[in-house]
Amino acid sequence: MKAISRRLLATTAAASAMTLALALAPAAHADSAYGCVYPQVCIYDDTSITSPIVGRFEQVTSGWQYLNNPQSYYAVYNTRNDDVVYVKDSWGVHCIGPSNSMSSSGRITALRIDSRPSC
Repeated sequence: MKAISRRLLATTAAASAMTLALALAPAAHADSAYGCVYPQVCIYDDTSITSPIVGRFEQVTSGWQYLNNPQSYYAVYNTRNDDVVYVKDSWGVHCIGPSNSMSSSGRITALRIDSRPSC
């Protein structure tokens, strides 16, 4: 009987330690992907989100944020959960929803992060 109680106590203590470790672990950002860290919006060097990142933006603004070196053939990834991104390129203006991406053969010149939850 004592052996069963000791095993039960050891099992309970181990389960409690695991629960405490999980409770103290830092929250992961599942939204970070393709080298783009939450809450960034990243611009990639080509139409693939696996190509090198050439720009990173985080600020919600009321106006356009212009790129220093406008990029042709690009991709954009939005890691933000609740904000949309407007992208201005040679084809017009496009909206990217939260945790979404787009690519284009147009020449990207600017973007704007907006606090709206959808396009």
